[in-house]
Amino acid sequence: MNINKILSAFAIIIATIIVSCGGGLETDQVYTTPKPTPAPNATTLKSAATFPIGNIVSANRLSGSDNNFTSLLNKEFNSITAENDMKMGAMFTGQNTYDFSRGDAIVAYAKANGFRVHGHALVWHASIPTWLKNFTGTNAEFEAQVKGYIKATVAHFALAKTTDGKSVVASWDVVNEAFTNEALAGPFYAKLGSDYVAKCFTWAKEANSEVKLFYNDYNLDSQTSKVKSVVDMVADFKKRAIPIDGIGSQMHVGYSYPDIATISNTLSPLVGTGLLIHFSELDMSVNRDLVLTSFTAERSNAQKEKYKSIAVLYKTIPSAQRFGITFWGVRDNDSWLRGWPVVTEYEWPLLFDSNYGYKAAYTGFLEGLK
Repeated sequence: MNINKILSAFAIIIATIIVSCGGGLETDQVYTTPKPTPAPNATTLKSAATFPIGNIVSANRLSGSDNNFTSLLNKEFNSITAENDMKMGAMFTGQNTYDFSRGDAIVAYAKANGFRVHGHALVWHASIPTWLKNFTGTNAEFEAQVKGYIKATVAHFALAKTTDGKSVVASWDVVNEAFTNEALAGPFYAKLGSDYVAKCFTWAKEANSEVKLFYNDYNLDSQTSKVKSVVDMVADFKKRAIPIDGIGSQMHVGYSYPDIATISNTLSPLVGTGLLIHFSELDMSVNRDLVLTSFTAERSNAQKEKYKSIAVLYKTIPSAQRFGITFWGVRDNDSWLRGWPVVTEYEWPLLFDSNYGYKAAYTGFLEGLK
């Protein structure tokens, strides 16, 4: 028998064994087409965009041993949002008592590495510390605690300055997701009254007149009734001279829904307010119905094109109103969507895979920016 044929057959057998023993733990590394890997001198997201490009961080992640995370973060992004470390539940530890240490660590990293910080979020019904949720004082005493917390927090994080004298923390989501049944049934509405959102914005501006103040919510990419509620709130705020600078549309979208026409239609009245527009928590589910057990080339390409369309759409906003686009995670396996609505490893919503590899989604978004 020809020795070359023997060696060739042996190589095929060995390759088959290696592939079959791979374990399959990191399913988001399964690609049927090559992953795009930009050259080291390729254009980055932050250099291609004319507005800030952000991502989420935690103090532990920034100080941890995963240098790949910080290297990629520093290379591609120039704005950061604390995923949890700067929420009320993390900082408001007791009556008139605060722990800003994790937020301070994030701000120090941002200052040292040239990042803008977007504060998230001062008031959210889903991030209220247990002691405040169970507060037994009067409504006036409850209000005094919330007012004190907002003013102390905003004033504290206004202290860190860039070399040109601007605050590193440039903005805050003052209130998050107020137009939900959960918020209406929550303690802020019950104890601060129906006008609690306006109160929170007023207190934040009193603490720092320069910081940009945002209202942030989900489904502003598709739900016309919620969009109307936000637009009406902004009009009311303007009429009463309540300070507000921007609207955060979270943009947790899917690869097929909402389509770009729907996103564009709901974006239009938000832009019409004249406020800053922030795509504040962008990610894109590709397997919500859990029909896939590997990330197919077809689904990868659909995600790529949708990310490209979103970047193009954002550029239609007047330049003076573009606050930036923030992604809600770096790698697929870090995404909250792997735990919601069910725990699954079969979801690939972000620009980078579990090994920090550049996905087609990255290429599509970059093309859209260009």
